[in-house]
Amino acid sequence: MQATLIYNRNARNIDQISLDDIKAALLDMGFKPVYKSTSSQQDLDSILAETTEGLVIVAGGDGTLRAVATRLIDKDVPIALIPLGTANNISKNLGIYRDPLEILAGLKDPIEYKYDVGYVRGPWGADYFLEGAGFGIFADILATYDPNQGKSVLRSIEAAFKNMVEDKRYYPLISIDGNSFVDSHLLVEVLNTNAVGPRLKFAPEADPGDGFFDVVQVKENKDETLLAYAAGLFMENLDKYESVIHSKAKTIEIQWTGFPLHIDGEVRPKKTDRPPDRDPAEGLGPMAADAGQGNTVSIEILPGALTLWLPTFDDDND
Repeated sequence: MQATLIYNRNARNIDQISLDDIKAALLDMGFKPVYKSTSSQQDLDSILAETTEGLVIVAGGDGTLRAVATRLIDKDVPIALIPLGTANNISKNLGIYRDPLEILAGLKDPIEYKYDVGYVRGPWGADYFLEGAGFGIFADILATYDPNQGKSVLRSIEAAFKNMVEDKRYYPLISIDGNSFVDSHLLVEVLNTNAVGPRLKFAPEADPGDGFFDVVQVKENKDETLLAYAAGLFMENLDKYESVIHSKAKTIEIQWTGFPLHIDGEVRPKKTDRPPDRDPAEGLGPMAADAGQGNTVSIEILPGALTLWLPTFDDDND
């Protein structure tokens, strides 16, 4: 079987395994590795347009996987992930955050996993997400941080401090599976995985293959602080707070009044002009031009839209 290898040379943990190591392991397993050199994410359009069979192996982080996966949603081509990124939220949620060679060995007897995908339509167009989307404090921090400028710990601290001091509230009309309401929110997250961003576990029990979103609302409460919520995230017990509402849903509509909305690690609408070769949402195909109506952001789940091959490990049956 052919194995098309997408290898992100800019991934944070790329030193864990070399391109030659991956190709050698695939050959040993009986695959025919085909490496496609890419200088930008735009290159994926032509590469994946020609990929109609076999296996696609993504060696990189969550963003690389999203860039590949969003181009394969309409194709019956399985994807295997070798996590080499910073957060690796998806691989950790799926229990495959292991040594790269151990993961490759586990693909000799893979488990087929149907992975859900989120689809968002807003006034600016359409996006897919693999992890989550939302508005409020996290999206505000991400917008201030501005991914266009590259990664910086100092800039992330400055962005977090600025937005915590401002302590904003949002009052949009929200509909969750047809139930509409208006309330004062600090944050609303629509989650496909248990964590987003820098491993923020808003929904520790979320399952990206159950056909539902985990919706987390943090409502205004004068007796609870942002520092308390941060502690809840760290301890993975955010649900214990009275102002936190956790529910399952398939469709969400949000009245948009111009506030930042994050789609995985991207911000919509774009705060600055992000180069197309650095934006995983670019090149999504016809659906990307499908803009929402008026001032409404619509989010729906596409159950099992992706087929992932998960490795089996020797200790799985222990």
